[in-house]
Amino acid sequence: MSLRLEPGESVGLIGPNGAGKTTLLKLVAGITRPSEGQVSSRGRVASLINLGAGFHPELTGRENILLNGVILGLTRREVKQRFEQIVEFADLGAYIDTPLKRYSSGMYARLGFAVAAHVDPDVLLVDEVLSVGDVAFQDRSIRKMLSFRDSGRAILFVSHNLSAVEMMCQRAIWLDHGQIRQTGPTAEVVRAYLDAVDDSLVADATENGIVASDRDPIGVTDVEVSDANAQPRVEFEYGEPLRVRLRCLARHAVEQVQCSVTVRGDYGPLFTATSERFPRWHVGAHEIECIFETLPLLPGLYRLDVQVRHAGSAAWALPRTMAAFRVATDLAAFGSDSVVGVTKSRGGFLAVAYDWRVQSSAGEQTLAGLRLPTTSRSGR
Repeated sequence: MSLRLEPGESVGLIGPNGAGKTTLLKLVAGITRPSEGQVSSRGRVASLINLGAGFHPELTGRENILLNGVILGLTRREVKQRFEQIVEFADLGAYIDTPLKRYSSGMYARLGFAVAAHVDPDVLLVDEVLSVGDVAFQDRSIRKMLSFRDSGRAILFVSHNLSAVEMMCQRAIWLDHGQIRQTGPTAEVVRAYLDAVDDSLVADATENGIVASDRDPIGVTDVEVSDANAQPRVEFEYGEPLRVRLRCLARHAVEQVQCSVTVRGDYGPLFTATSERFPRWHVGAHEIECIFETLPLLPGLYRLDVQVRHAGSAAWALPRTMAAFRVATDLAAFGSDSVVGVTKSRGGFLAVAYDWRVQSSAGEQTLAGLRLPTTSRSGR
């Protein structure tokens, strides 16, 4: 593996757990020594890998700011000059003189990030900072890192939040078991990674996800995706109907049966159809169909999560990914020069028509936006 990070460049590392992302950051930070090869850096390096590393739980927040700032390379005078900014950023004013052992994990993380972010580094190493702290802290964190990027510092950014990677980084590296699968412009690498994840999930669902445990009174034995004419398909156009047929086997008589089908994007559910409750299902085969009248989706691969609940279902039971389909319409052809979204994570998921209007002393000007294709309902 070879990686070069230039001044002013922001590079994102993406990949599954165990791919080697954190290990690479630890090598660059000097926390871990390489077993072979070389790692060299110039300038001050600040690492946000283990937030709060170097803190002492018996010391107060104030004392730990002074201690940790010096550990990270500042002089005592520099720490004192930045002390108020650090406290304000961490939002711990009322607790700054409380020992850290009484801090919550979120407070601990806020103080750790605040100190590291005010070291004024030449290279910033960030590992999953957005996974800790509350929403307000996460917002301050991302804004601070964006200010680093825009001021010409180098950033090596690790996160499973791919939207944050696309927003933060000009270039991305997809790692898999310590090997580089792909490197290049962030949007292209993220798109390739998401496609691979989707394909893997769909394959797993097809091979392992259909038949439920014998202990479950209801098993979903087959999920079929089809068009308006009930013809099985996995590729659709924008605005077409989508039919989802579930074939189920009731091993025992069950009551209060309720089915749900959820269309998922890259990061979570987009919309769900939930049936009313069927009072009773007798032992044997059952078939239920859900029809979505139109697909208001941008091009891409989408997953279907399916759940069949009944009176005896556990409260924590979760839907299972059992099928997938692709929307293939090139919506960019229906706009002028507008960008629909290079990847779903940046362009969103739902296709909504829009125009732009500009009002000035020269009058009003209308800029063409996105025009959606007309949909045909023939065959329904």
